[in-house]
Amino acid sequence: MLAQREILKPVVLNFGFCYNRGQSLGPIAQLVARPHGMGKVRGSSPLGSTFAKASADKSTTMKKNKVIIFDFDGVIVSSCRMSFEINREIITDLEYFEIQNWGEGNVYGRKLRENIDEVKQDEYYFQEYSQRVIVLEPVEGMEEILKKINRLGYKIVIVSSSNRESIESFLKKYLLDKYFVEIMAKDIHTSKVEKFKLILKKYKIKAKETVMVTDTVGDVKEAKEVKIKSIGVIWGLHEAERLEKNGVDFVAEKPEDIVTGMKKLLALN
Repeated sequence: MLAQREILKPVVLNFGFCYNRGQSLGPIAQLVARPHGMGKVRGSSPLGSTFAKASADKSTTMKKNKVIIFDFDGVIVSSCRMSFEINREIITDLEYFEIQNWGEGNVYGRKLRENIDEVKQDEYYFQEYSQRVIVLEPVEGMEEILKKINRLGYKIVIVSSSNRESIESFLKKYLLDKYFVEIMAKDIHTSKVEKFKLILKKYKIKAKETVMVTDTVGDVKEAKEVKIKSIGVIWGLHEAERLEKNGVDFVAEKPEDIVTGMKKLLALN
């Protein structure tokens, strides 16, 4: 009779990682022999769990910034009439339409009136501005909109032609500072084009991935220079018709429309 052959039964190779104080040293083969036909080995593979953790860490590290840009005056606070009154204390025969026309460009790029001293005007204006803006209140419903934008995962940056100290004081007074990650005021640069460029570079985003929320044609024009789309609100300096005529991408008639405009312009669900 022939000697009975021994049947070799397969073994399963389970690859894992060797750890030394939490650091991976590379894969090693752990031979785990089990008879053919028996059930699966209980427990998860160390390799699988490690890859899952590495993938999650990588995803968190590479998570893309999402940024929305807000103007301050005329958007967060209705300060246009107040600003006009301060300027009229300097130029007594000033008309409101002159302020509106001035706001169709960068206010630091041209004079409100040719025969005035800009240095003295700015000094007086911001001295009065800081005292008066703080007694105004945020636009009704604005906090809820800021909260919604944050919940959508967006950071909010203020880009303003006003002074930083006044903006910070106002936001802190009404507990709105928590919704913003940064304020780029006139101390950073008088050109909003340059501030937009700084934002795109700092937060590593493309122009098509953000929008500017503003109340002025001047901001719409400066945003277009860097290909940033804009949402124009109509409770500030400029009316809908003027904003649309100058190429605003979306008009917000009330604060809730800002989120609607964001979703439309950024193709959000």
